[in-house]
Amino acid sequence: MAAIHGRTDCDLPLARWARTLGSLYRDWLAEPTAVRVGQQIVEVVHDIDVWITARLPRPRPGVPRGIDSVGGVIGRVAEAAACAHWALHNTQDTNQRHRAWNHLAEMREGYEDMVRLILDGSIHLPESWPSISWSAPTM
Repeated sequence: MAAIHGRTDCDLPLARWARTLGSLYRDWLAEPTAVRVGQQIVEVVHDIDVWITARLPRPRPGVPRGIDSVGGVIGRVAEAAACAHWALHNTQDTNQRHRAWNHLAEMREGYEDMVRLILDGSIHLPESWPSISWSAPTM
C-alpha cells in the first residue's frame, strides 16, 4: 500500500510499478476518458506479470486456478486505493466513502491471501494478457 501511494523509498521493480499504477489510477479518476492512461495501466500490469513470472514458485499439481495475474491484482488494489482517496476528498456521501474504503480493505486482504497461496504453491495463476487494445476502433 505504501508503494501504491508513493510513500516508500523502496526502489525494487514491483514497488516502482505499484507506485506508477497508483499514480495512473489517480490520473484516470481525474480524466476517466483518457485513453493514454488506460494504455499505460495495461502496459504496467503486463510488465509486472512478465517480470514476476520467472520469480514465482511453481504451483503444485492439481491446485485451483486463480482468476487474475499478480499484475492484474496489484492494478485492482491501486484502482481501489485511488477510488477510496477520491471518495474521501470529493464526496459528502458517507455511505460511498465507507464502501470505497471497505472495498480497498477487502482488496488488500485478498492480495495478501493471494501472496500466501502463491508462496505455498496452492494456486495456479493465469498468464498475463494485455487485454483488448484501448485505441479507438478504425473503420
